[in-house]
Amino acid sequence: MPSEVSCCMNCMKMDLDVQEGTIPRDFIEYDFAEDALDFETQLAEARDVKFTQVLSEPLSLGSHIVCTGTPSDDLPWFAVNIGMGDPDSGRGDIAVHFNVRLPQWYVVRNTRRHDKWGTEETTAFRLFPFKMDRPFTIEVLVDEKQTLWAVDGEHYCSYAHRQPNPFAATWVQVAGVRNATLNINKTDIYPVMAPPPIEVPLRAFIDAIPESSEPIYWRPNALATLSNGVPEGHQLVIHGRLRPLLHSFAIELTDGAREWPAPNVHLHVNVRAQIDSQLERQLVVLNAWYGAWGPERRQRTARLVPGTQTTFRIIRAAGEWAVYADDSMIGELDYRASPDGVTALRFRGDLYPEQVFLCPATNSPVREE
Repeated sequence: MPSEVSCCMNCMKMDLDVQEGTIPRDFIEYDFAEDALDFETQLAEARDVKFTQVLSEPLSLGSHIVCTGTPSDDLPWFAVNIGMGDPDSGRGDIAVHFNVRLPQWYVVRNTRRHDKWGTEETTAFRLFPFKMDRPFTIEVLVDEKQTLWAVDGEHYCSYAHRQPNPFAATWVQVAGVRNATLNINKTDIYPVMAPPPIEVPLRAFIDAIPESSEPIYWRPNALATLSNGVPEGHQLVIHGRLRPLLHSFAIELTDGAREWPAPNVHLHVNVRAQIDSQLERQLVVLNAWYGAWGPERRQRTARLVPGTQTTFRIIRAAGEWAVYADDSMIGELDYRASPDGVTALRFRGDLYPEQVFLCPATNSPVREE
């Protein structure tokens, strides 16, 4: 047995062309300790580069904070903090810590109370939007139960209030950005800097050729308007690609193309794979929201293949919304308010839309000739 092990080790050395007792010159010349020290120095410098605005009055529902700046190569991270206590000592409580970590390409949200940090949150509604030497604009909206964060006019994430919450804050601070600016006002809508939403086009039938005036690109997590709603006898068609690592996504019909104030949701279609992605069918949850969520309808009816193209159809039927995935019905939800109130469409999660349009509905799944 020892000879066999020795033989295998010799084979490995021959295949990798590595000589025992030698280290590649690149590793010899690279000082890992110095690199780690540089990083710690940069972190310390980032903490010292800060701009603090003391609040003249407490934050309240609809408070709107706008922060601008440009990340620089020598500062590896920056943060927007909403806190109370002494902002200069570094020991005050922080209700919301929005920490952008450029080397790691993600944003951490957290709360610090009595010198102790809570559980970090990192999930977001879009890809990491920050880049070195590129200016950014962050909007923060204070809601009753959460803060909403937008970057360059697009909603990025939300953060539920913890203790202490932002209503007790006495200052707002930006750390790690040399040219930072802060502006705090009130707003009636969020994001204020969002571009106009796309209008969902109307086609004569489901297989009609798209017209040149139709949108050629749909962003994930998009908002779109339905100026004429979903007329009776029509269907909303969404063709897109599913994320290869499918977790969940939602399609919603709402009464407004906005993030805040939260619109009423006439139809919420939520497909959940999550930890059950190995099952043959995914869970479909249907619901509506009119100031609060109503009773859910749950069924394991979706048979979707992650990473593939999929077509969803939402049909305005006689008394309910009927939802299809690749011509197979995955659920129905009775109207809980007049369907004439639908004026917008919203996507969330792991569905990347490519074509979205309205057209007359046929006797599903039969198509137009």
